[in-house]
Amino acid sequence: MRVFLFFLFAAITAALLFILNGTTVLPAPLGKLLSPQQGFWQNAQREKDGFNEELHFTNLKGKVDVYFDDRMVPHVFAENNEDVFFVQGYLHAKDRLWQMEFQTMAASGDLSSLIGDKALPHDREFRRLGMTWAAEKAVEEMEADPMTKAAGDNYTAGVNAYIKTLSTAELPLEYKLIGYEPKPWTNLKTALFLKYMSYSLSSGADDFELTNAKNYFTKDLFDLLYPATQDSLDPIIPRSQPFIPQTVFPVTPATADSLYFNKNDDANVVQLQAHPDNGSNNWAVAGSKTASGYPILCNDPHLVLNLPSLWYEMQLHT
Repeated sequence: MRVFLFFLFAAITAALLFILNGTTVLPAPLGKLLSPQQGFWQNAQREKDGFNEELHFTNLKGKVDVYFDDRMVPHVFAENNEDVFFVQGYLHAKDRLWQMEFQTMAASGDLSSLIGDKALPHDREFRRLGMTWAAEKAVEEMEADPMTKAAGDNYTAGVNAYIKTLSTAELPLEYKLIGYEPKPWTNLKTALFLKYMSYSLSSGADDFELTNAKNYFTKDLFDLLYPATQDSLDPIIPRSQPFIPQTVFPVTPATADSLYFNKNDDANVVQLQAHPDNGSNNWAVAGSKTASGYPILCNDPHLVLNLPSLWYEMQLHT
């Protein structure tokens, strides 16, 4: 019996060692992920007062104050543009490092090096599109302008300043799940992020499908299958609730207050007339300005919904 128990526990121990140190369950060793010192336990959300800290960077030329409001939106007050972009990059990385790196790798067609062969179709598509080539051209244009280059360089330095502060225990959870460490940020990655946004704005097209459908179905059937508005959707105010027009607020509310203006201070707000040529983000190019001689119409491009969102709300003040 003792011999049986010995081999049983030895087998269990060997199996646990294999599972905890191998990658059969996750791309990263499971034991490392479960480690109290370096694993996912270290990614617990900090209390808000944990953000009250004083940091010192040799890159900064002056003093920078950062305040987080009740929604944890950062408000950055700097003495010069270089510092404000540095801190912007630092804060972006602090909250969104995994999203930043993942989306730039998606744009460059390098996801398979991160998550394996399942990403190969995506990588092939984006490499054939020439996204990296387009980003390289964008960097050339941006860095040809001294002010834009300075903004990009300082933003990149801020991202890398945050990456350098990370220990293994402090890595975002996503890095721990796949056993990956963040790579240094570059101006090219910023341009890749821009090109990825451009892709989401310009890659969708259903003109051929809708044209064929319109030629096949009658107008009544086509309008039924592809309605301009969905009849099952409620507007912002439900149909069952009567709409009562609200009182128009004055240009400057009497209780206006912020981190920069006090409600008792004067804040001159100029009411400007809308430009007559501004409207939706539809645009058209005349045939006289295109290589083919044919006009180009872009019908109201929009950005996709992401989680986390593509947008990062913050105030920058110099």
